[in-house]
Amino acid sequence: MSEYVVGAAERDALGRASASVLAQRRAYFQRLESIAALADLGTAVSAGYRSTESLIADRDNLDLADAKRLVMEAADLCARSSLLGEKLPARLPRTGEALSAGLIDPAHVKIIRETMAHLSGLASPPPPDELPGVEETLAEKAQVLPPRMLRQLAKGFIDFYDPDGAAPPDGEASRDEMHLLRCKDGSLVFKGTLHDPLDAEAAVEVFGVLAAQCGADDERTLPRRQADAFKDLTQDACGPRGLATDARKEHDNPDPAGVEADAPTEADDEADDEAGGEALKGKGGYGTLDSGHHVDAATVRRWACDAEIIPMILGARSEPLDVGRSQRTAPDAIRRALNHRDGGCAFPGCTRRPRRCEAHHVQEWLQHRGATALDNMCLLCRYHHQLMHHGHWTIEMINGRPWFTPPWIIDTERRPRPGGRPRVPT
Repeated sequence: MSEYVVGAAERDALGRASASVLAQRRAYFQRLESIAALADLGTAVSAGYRSTESLIADRDNLDLADAKRLVMEAADLCARSSLLGEKLPARLPRTGEALSAGLIDPAHVKIIRETMAHLSGLASPPPPDELPGVEETLAEKAQVLPPRMLRQLAKGFIDFYDPDGAAPPDGEASRDEMHLLRCKDGSLVFKGTLHDPLDAEAAVEVFGVLAAQCGADDERTLPRRQADAFKDLTQDACGPRGLATDARKEHDNPDPAGVEADAPTEADDEADDEAGGEALKGKGGYGTLDSGHHVDAATVRRWACDAEIIPMILGARSEPLDVGRSQRTAPDAIRRALNHRDGGCAFPGCTRRPRRCEAHHVQEWLQHRGATALDNMCLLCRYHHQLMHHGHWTIEMINGRPWFTPPWIIDTERRPRPGGRPRVPT
């Protein structure tokens, strides 16, 4: 595969764009430093204001809510001075360092601050000596993960330290509900809530299938496709065959994983193994659904009472995870392991679920004689599968996990990015 031929003009434009992003991020941190200095000096009171945020709002023509956010960010990310003039470290020093270097975006900062505030505010917060490690990990991962994936990783920390989650509402508020309002013009307005994560998972899975784009020329918006999917469901339910949807086509040739997709495997991250096992034993931890959504330990134990638990033993004779060159298609055992390890499309930032993905050979089966084995495969959706073959990205398996290296046009330094389901480091 040939490299991109990028001319001098394109290189210059890319260089200016990268420099602009770095400059904007660094300037944002410098702005926070100036706000922290104003707070330390008591400038607001000297100028006749009741608070620093009031001064900032007037000076910079901001809403008071935005000014408050900036003051709080400055307090978290910047070093401060005590009333005695002592230099105090930042509350989130690693995050501040990454932002000052231009390595992360304010969007990452927001997620890290929210996560650390949540953990600190728990009834049983993490030990004080563990919180700096959590912040350091989030700040480090933010340099290679987009905000959406960083939020998933942050949620993993929250679920790990708070496995039971928020107390469920009592009485009427805890009941599922759906409201249908027929308008005078004959149209229908509806809204509702499903509180059980398993019910929500099933609904999202169905709409994920029925509302998928019908080819590259499908220009419908997601809300329009979801509305069409809802109409398909109701029309099919009224038909002579009952509920007959496109979902049935997938069930005619089901994903080999099925319920086993969430069975624990040695290929999964140790943190997930430990957390899931502890959840079933009643010792904390949390469960993970096919979408990556975490559920509390009590819900895992309740489901386990009625579930058929199917263990996956990697390397067992009945579960071959390496068939070498004997076949190109991944057998059921490898597919189940891929589903559980990658949690869907392994490409960084992609949220396509396992059922919408294909098993990709890292070392190509035909051209490079790669083996059909767990350590040479990863899940990719159709779009990212094509991107791997034609878009000059490369994949390398490191410690049983796919890492994606972008082409020069995406990242001039070609820094590898971790793929697959975000994992809470142990």
